[in-house]
Amino acid sequence: MQARTNLPRRASRIPILLVLATGLIFGTPGVKSRAAFAPPCDYPGWFPAEFGLKDHHLFWHAGYYYLISIYLPYGEPSLPAEDRFAYARSQDLCTWETLAPVLPNRVPGAWDEKAVWAPFVHQEGGVYYLYYTGVTNDYTQSILLATTIDPSTPDSWQAQEMVFQPNHAGTLWATGIWADCRDPSVLKVDDLYYLYYAARDQAGAIIGVATAPTPSGPWSDQGTIIQPFETDTPESPTISRYEDHYYLFYSLSQVGGYYRIGDSPSGPWQKPLPFRPGWAHEVWQDTSGEWLTSYLTNYAISIAPVTWDGFASPARPFIGLIQTHLALPVIFNP
Repeated sequence: MQARTNLPRRASRIPILLVLATGLIFGTPGVKSRAAFAPPCDYPGWFPAEFGLKDHHLFWHAGYYYLISIYLPYGEPSLPAEDRFAYARSQDLCTWETLAPVLPNRVPGAWDEKAVWAPFVHQEGGVYYLYYTGVTNDYTQSILLATTIDPSTPDSWQAQEMVFQPNHAGTLWATGIWADCRDPSVLKVDDLYYLYYAARDQAGAIIGVATAPTPSGPWSDQGTIIQPFETDTPESPTISRYEDHYYLFYSLSQVGGYYRIGDSPSGPWQKPLPFRPGWAHEVWQDTSGEWLTSYLTNYAISIAPVTWDGFASPARPFIGLIQTHLALPVIFNP
């Protein structure tokens, strides 16, 4: 609220309101964060020196956090890039044990013969489902699936099959050309699975959704869930549920992170709000229930707490532990 500046200078002015509300992490009403996040380092995340990281996913298994990411080699430009997934695990989100790569073998003629992008892991019933983008030599992109029951062993991930290619009315996807269908993430709501993806149709660049009765499909393409973008490309859509609302996080290729709030897994969605810093945000809860985000910064993955600002309705997430609200004096003239 801004102070009114057009009042006459009268001695009878009576200030009736001055509120300074600072939401700290220690249980202040309106700002919801449990303050349980206390890693043993100043900058949690995975910052490998030998190679770079891009789109990623982080999940928990048997006492470890596992991080899987697009692999980007440093140094020699002739080295193949994005042809495997970098893989590591940590107990504290600070010290990482680099594991052997996941799905390192490219097979000519396969949907992922050129590259693998944007991994996302969904766990259910003791099975870990790895959704990822497969890229052909023509840069035709599809959503593929691999599974394991023991993610602690990198070579236990077994490629299953191609599970999704967009086919909604107006899609521009086709084989043998650059065709966008990438960056999968999956959410289960009741007995239905939602697959979010980035693609393109006749109206522009889109975030789309498909639904299925099982985590393996078959997937029914519902098409775009927000107004298509005409001048920028949305990427890395992920979704989180907080209280009674759904939060769709995504990045714009030239700007950075945004989110939209919706009443259901497919919207309708409110106007976009910035979510900074970084790109390709994942928003998730650790084993204590604390909300965190992992995101891309300079080809490495940073991890930070997320605070839910309950002064807004619905609550708005931001990266960090403190949020300040300021109401300036309201002057009343009797």
